[in-house]
Formats: sequence, structure tokens, C-alpha cells
Amino acid sequence: MTGTDMYDVVLLGLCCWREAQNQLKVAQIGQAWTVRNRVDKPSWWGTGYAGVILHPFQYSSFNHNDPNAVKMPFPGDPSWQQCLEVAQDVYQALIPDPTNGCTHYYDASLDAHPPKWATDGSMVHEIDLGLFRFWRLATVRT
Repeated sequence: MTGTDMYDVVLLGLCCWREAQNQLKVAQIGQAWTVRNRVDKPSWWGTGYAGVILHPFQYSSFNHNDPNAVKMPFPGDPSWQQCLEVAQDVYQALIPDPTNGCTHYYDASLDAHPPKWATDGSMVHEIDLGLFRFWRLATVRT
């Protein structure tokens, strides 16, 4: 792996850890695949892993006002190790996409007040993995 690849894997792992460290592994895999799916279909989300993950208001744990934005994993944290492994496997496409091409998700705790994109018809609910609801663009089928 090149230095750029390692940076992308660690950033994807950090995104997975901040967003899904307390989720089932299958939900972590799904979360990481939403990033890869956006990278693979560049649009307004940004270009490359850093462009997608750090694009404002896309992955909330990187928003400046989100309490998770300042959290960093501790060495030896088993959830960090698992998220880093998930990131590497998704980055290298060693595990299949359980979301069928989804680019969005939200936590089931938001079911009473889901994000606007989940109710405006632009997205289609595809699958639930753990406590995450995964969505794909309504016009895109993979």
C-alpha cells in the first residue's frame, strides 16, 4: 500500500470508529461501504476518501459542532482495531457491500424524526444492518 492508501484507510477507519464503534460489525461494514460507494461515484460529495469523509455535513462525526469530532481512539481499543480492519477490507473490496450500493444511513434512534433526504423521495430505504437504516439514491440501482 502507498502512503496515500494508508492515509485513506486510517481516515476511513476513523470515520467508521466515530460513526459506528458501538454497532455490530455488519453495520460498521455497511457504514464504511457508504463512504466507498460515494468515492466510486463522485459527485457533490467530494473526490477521494478525504473529499467524501470531510465534506461538510456528510459524516456528522466530522462536523465541527459534533461532540464526536474531537474523539480519537486509544491504542489497544478493540473497537478501533475492528474499525481499522473493516476499513482496510472495504478499501480493498475484500468483503462485499452488504448495502447494495447505499450512500446514506442513519441510526434507528432517529426514526421518529428522520433526515429530510429519507422522506423527500430522493432516497430509497434498502436495508437495515444493526441499528443503521441504509438508503440509496432513488434513481440508482446497482
